[in-house]
Amino acid sequence: MNVCFDTSTLVAALLEKHPHHSMAFPHLLAAQKRRIQAYLTTHALAELFATLTALPLKPRLLPQDVQRLVESSILPHFEVIPLSPADYRTAMTLTASGHFISGAIYDALHIIGARNARCKKLLTLNMKHFKALAPGDAMIVSP
Repeated sequence: MNVCFDTSTLVAALLEKHPHHSMAFPHLLAAQKRRIQAYLTTHALAELFATLTALPLKPRLLPQDVQRLVESSILPHFEVIPLSPADYRTAMTLTASGHFISGAIYDALHIIGARNARCKKLLTLNMKHFKALAPGDAMIVSP
């Protein structure tokens, strides 16, 4: 089964101290054991790095450590969905047509990437935001 992970799910899966780790980690494990075909968008890859390096953890995660974590725990097990300029235009259209602002476009990019890869599931911890952009889309689920 093709499963796309948004950034919130990846962060929770990677960090044992995250309040949703126990929900997200089994999905990451399924990807690592090849029980599912896991995907993330190019946007999610950048967003994951940015988020992990900015979290107010003690001790803070260093950029080099985050890079190693992503390269060992994510990239060997996930197919990265490239997003084209047309995908960004579609994300703007989806966001603007619903009168959404700001970071909603980032969620739209995850949705468009998951659709491009024909994913059966898009795992997110931000159900409210994703469902607002794509009401009734059964692909969008919580881990």
